[in-house]
Amino acid sequence: MEALLDVRELDKHFGGLRACDRATFEVEEGKIAGMIGPNGAGKTTAFNCVAGFLKPDGGLVRFDGEDVTGLPPHRMFAKGLVRTFQIPQELDTMTVLENLMLAGEDQSGEAVWRTWLRPGRVRREEEALEARAHEVLEQTQLGHQAYIRAGALSGGQRKLLELARALMAEPKMILLDEPGAGVNPALIRLLSEHIRELSQRLGLTFLIIEHNLDLIRQLCDPVVVMAQGRVLDIGAPDEVLANPEVQAAYLSGQRT
Repeated sequence: MEALLDVRELDKHFGGLRACDRATFEVEEGKIAGMIGPNGAGKTTAFNCVAGFLKPDGGLVRFDGEDVTGLPPHRMFAKGLVRTFQIPQELDTMTVLENLMLAGEDQSGEAVWRTWLRPGRVRREEEALEARAHEVLEQTQLGHQAYIRAGALSGGQRKLLELARALMAEPKMILLDEPGAGVNPALIRLLSEHIRELSQRLGLTFLIIEHNLDLIRQLCDPVVVMAQGRVLDIGAPDEVLANPEVQAAYLSGQRT
């Protein structure tokens, strides 16, 4: 299959630190790929360069056949690539439903004059957006939480809300940053089921940074292993985790 995301020779420096050092990897359309490595391996930097939160110092990022190297996050979002964060970025004082509705793009009501001159159009769009938000909440089993403040959600529910907000954009690909961090095992299983179901039913592509290797084994193929800014190995989870170089990199990372 053709690669939806193709990253070549990606470089990113912070002073003398090479956070990404000619990193090369790709993710085929419809796949659930994982990215693992010890702390400081360059995983999050690679994510941020791909999603536009950091501008690479070198290399190429292609998404859906187009050179998107260095495009800002809102441009990447519009092209169908959405990134979530390890620490959820919800708006605490707004309801869960309102958080989702904010993720809707190109709403006529965003221009104040249209609320006066085209109120019917604005109302219809808002009704459609709210219906879509309720649908996504049901898909992620947050429907019963629609009208509570997002700040009242548990840590695991906030991870589900992050995924739900990403789905509101109807993306082609979602970059998930440690979805299992701070989440109890039952919610991790639920989140994994949602990701697998979304990939199968909607054809969504995922790239997931995760330290929970059991989750990676169960969910991801291929797996990209990074260490010291470089891609150390790419392959099926059991194969890369059996690689002596990968094991040595993890042991080294635990000592630092």
